[in-house]
Amino acid sequence: MYKRINIRFGLGFDLILESEEKITDSQFLELIKINPKKEHEYRAPPHLYSQLLSLFKQKGYEITSSVLQDTALSDNYRDKFKIKLDLRDYQKRALDEFKQNKKRGIVVLPTAAGKTVIGLKAIEEFGQKTIVVVPTKNLLYQWIEHLTRYTSITRDMVGQLGDQIKEIKEITVTTYDSARININVLRKDFNFLILDEAHHSAAKETLKVLRGLPATYRLGLTATPDRSDKGEELLFDLIGKPIIVAKVSDLAKNGYVANYQLKTLKVPLDENERKQYEDFMGIYKSYLRKRNIQIRSPRDYERHLIFRVNQDPEAKAALDAHRKARTLVFSSKAKLRKVEELLIQHADDKVIIFSEFNDMVYLLSRNHLIPAITHETKSSERENILSKFGTGEYSKLITGRVLDEGWDCGSVNVGIIVSGTGQARQFIQRLGRILRPKEDEAILYELVTPGSLEIGTVRRRKKSDVL
Repeated sequence: MYKRINIRFGLGFDLILESEEKITDSQFLELIKINPKKEHEYRAPPHLYSQLLSLFKQKGYEITSSVLQDTALSDNYRDKFKIKLDLRDYQKRALDEFKQNKKRGIVVLPTAAGKTVIGLKAIEEFGQKTIVVVPTKNLLYQWIEHLTRYTSITRDMVGQLGDQIKEIKEITVTTYDSARININVLRKDFNFLILDEAHHSAAKETLKVLRGLPATYRLGLTATPDRSDKGEELLFDLIGKPIIVAKVSDLAKNGYVANYQLKTLKVPLDENERKQYEDFMGIYKSYLRKRNIQIRSPRDYERHLIFRVNQDPEAKAALDAHRKARTLVFSSKAKLRKVEELLIQHADDKVIIFSEFNDMVYLLSRNHLIPAITHETKSSERENILSKFGTGEYSKLITGRVLDEGWDCGSVNVGIIVSGTGQARQFIQRLGRILRPKEDEAILYELVTPGSLEIGTVRRRKKSDVL
């Protein structure tokens, strides 16, 4: 005789599981929680739906469910959703590996390598109602544009949830924030979840999107899933394992992205800056030794310094000293001179400059009359600058982190990173700004201060397995 289970959405976040008898199997109890107020009722987070469904079938349950009952694309969508591009070999391998891994995984490829095309082909092959989640409005509109450019579906067939528009269709693009706010609407029919710039989804608030949707098919797209808070392990549990099919250097050799050079330029501090730097670092290191603290990760930095500031005056002094040391290194006089030299050298090239500090962005902007974009730049001004940079009216642009992702900058052939970075993802995203295929070789300069904390961060980044 079959045991019976009914699965439905509750009024809140969880799935409700109603059983005819008490569930005692430890495999289930690892995934579900007992409702102490109602006999034979259990709760589970929606992301476990397919796993629970499989387990109930394996254990011989007769299942009734109102979850994900109408997930296939209608005939109209299936007829028109035919990709107009041929997949490259590595894109095919990525899709094959995704399918072999129960249609779960995070495709790791650099900017300009065609991650979006893999997502589009997956929608075509699986024929499931799809929600594409992106971190920014720029990417929201890029995905909508790609969906209509590379298939035969029309703009009115693509849903948009974000930028003050709430229109849900069988294929819908949304921002992480809008998805979180509208989770109860999105969880009903969408069985395919695509997460662009998937590393964002490990943030505390956006994890609610991953956990709140019951979608069986889960595809992440990113230049690298690594996060400074080590939250990538959560992503692997909720999306799937990394799928790395090609390094940046291999893609360049085969002509899929531009040939490029990486040039690390050493720019030492002057005598006065060096003395200030050593004084600041002395205060910082002395505090670490005194408190027997070892900093191995950004999380350690937060726990042992930032969170102690209000209780420990010496922690505040150490934190201030460390920040001043970083500021000296990231915006030294030598770096200002080197940027000027490079701008003269590449006067006829299209150049984008990256800096960690807004003060440095604005200083370089004033010194060289280069348009600047930071998180403080108004939307209308930003769009105007990007438009003129795209058409070639502006040949130089300087920015902070705000343009690391979510922007197709076209034919840029020179990048200058004013300060070395230890994050492989950030470096690859910046490299990706110059990797669009072109005849000329692209160059990415990284200005590094010898004998400083930059050396260690650059060394750690170079261990990345996607470069």
